[in-house]
Amino acid sequence: MNRRALLAAVPSIAFAGCATRLGIADRVEITRKFVRLHPWDDDEPIDAVVRRYDPDEGVAYDDDPHEALADEIDPDEPLVVSDSVADRLAAEYEIVEYRIYACALDGDDCRETTLVREDFNAVEAGDVVDIVSRSSGAGLVNIHERREERD
Repeated sequence: MNRRALLAAVPSIAFAGCATRLGIADRVEITRKFVRLHPWDDDEPIDAVVRRYDPDEGVAYDDDPHEALADEIDPDEPLVVSDSVADRLAAEYEIVEYRIYACALDGDDCRETTLVREDFNAVEAGDVVDIVSRSSGAGLVNIHERREERD
């Protein structure tokens, strides 16, 4: 890495490390990640695909994916939504949400929130991450520990 690239990276690395200590970010474990679709003509949202993590059972998908994602999801692979699939879903549904359900490491405080698709794709069920909550959802600050590093 050249000197300019290193100097450019230092502020974001420092922020990621300090944000949790300063109380700006919350360190949480992702127990579920899922794609929620809001149809144009129906008030009921659809959890089209849900990937969960259980310490005893590992990572797995709940049920079969909804028909909108059935051909896009490999049951043996992490849940990632490509640009082309995201574009198709955005055209077919009124709202597409990339959601996680995460719990504080002590397990007392759990919540569901929305991530932007890029952050959603970067994390896996079972990862420990630092997130910043905001009115429109959450922002990923840092992936603290990958699930596979603990297993």
